[in-house]
Amino acid sequence: MDLIKTRAILFDLDGTLVDSAPDLAAAINRVLAERGQEPVSEAQVRDWTGDGTRRLVARALTGSRDGEPAAETLDAALERFLECYGEAVYVDSRPYAGAVQGVAELARSGMRLAVVTNKPRHLADAILAHMGIASHIDAVVGGDSTDARKPDPEPLRFAMERLGAASITTLMVGDSATDVEAARNAGISVACVPYGYRRGVAVEALGADGVIEAITELPPLLRGAA
Repeated sequence: MDLIKTRAILFDLDGTLVDSAPDLAAAINRVLAERGQEPVSEAQVRDWTGDGTRRLVARALTGSRDGEPAAETLDAALERFLECYGEAVYVDSRPYAGAVQGVAELARSGMRLAVVTNKPRHLADAILAHMGIASHIDAVVGGDSTDARKPDPEPLRFAMERLGAASITTLMVGDSATDVEAARNAGISVACVPYGYRRGVAVEALGADGVIEAITELPPLLRGAA
């Protein structure tokens, strides 16, 4: 993984910087209980996370990754989910080891940083504030910030525009095939962490340019490449 030209880093949020599955599952199960449906497990929510809030709710309503409930049903459940999740967005969620320290160190080094997530922007902002790293992030691009979501390259390109960064100087850091595909579509390098929500796919099989054990590995790697 050649980092010598890296000047900007785009981070995925859920599964990369923060383990948000416990609070996502709690909100999902509040909605399901109100609808008289059986609860889902946190493991299921981990497997369903990464393609945006609407897809997460659709999967929970149907119990299937490819499930597609009636539009009116999904719209109502999504609205209620956003209310429930917004009320308790950071109760049992926790940053991954090294995430807070690593982001802070990268910011101090002068690296331009953005978060690119399929989660709605206001929820991403709230999580970053709870984590204590909002001040280190120069741009936040949510699933409602552009017309398309990852793996489409539009959110990444929008983030790079906000950072004033060229593709050759930008690195994406994520945890899933969605992040790798988005980076490839945007023409930028990508590194993956070995934890997160990979849906059973080995990190080595994601096709990233490299694997980092924790975000704290990035600052020394970048210093070594300079």
